[in-house]
Amino acid sequence: MPRVKLLSKILLSFWIVYHLFAMLIMPNVGSYLGRSTSPFIAPYANSIGMNASWNFFSPDPAYVMYIHYLVNFRDNDGNLIKESVDGFFPEEKNKSISSLFRKREFYVMRYMVINPQRLKTLMAPWLCRQYPQSTSVELEFVVETVPTLEQAAAFHGDNIRDLSQEMQFGKETVSCEENQEVPQ
Repeated sequence: MPRVKLLSKILLSFWIVYHLFAMLIMPNVGSYLGRSTSPFIAPYANSIGMNASWNFFSPDPAYVMYIHYLVNFRDNDGNLIKESVDGFFPEEKNKSISSLFRKREFYVMRYMVINPQRLKTLMAPWLCRQYPQSTSVELEFVVETVPTLEQAAAFHGDNIRDLSQEMQFGKETVSCEENQEVPQ
């Protein structure tokens, strides 16, 4: 009888440790530890309803999104009359944001991303007004991805920027002559 009691205590202790481990890992199953141990704990966690991911340890980092623009200055024959302006919106595309106004620029940019037509209807006229002698504006929405956890672990010696990919979405070219107001 004492052997059965000892064995039951060992099994109960093992189950408690296993259950606590599942409780700690399953909310953040996307982490490196969660991905490597999920074949062992996911079947158990799924059967008792602990399979909801909360990501409370660290949220997934957001992609870097910005608008790349080129403002052109040409005459009627198409000759360059002034150097083109090459810029980004927001200007601090890969830097931390400290001021409230700069944070608002990111939200404005994300608003425009929801509908790529907004590049043409909102951003292009604004840029044309910023550069009064401009003739056209070329806009493109750019997303720089964040490498996955597996990529970062596999190429741990590489720079994170080298592992990220740059994708272009929604390229627009807009004439400024129709967007600028004519003085009277």
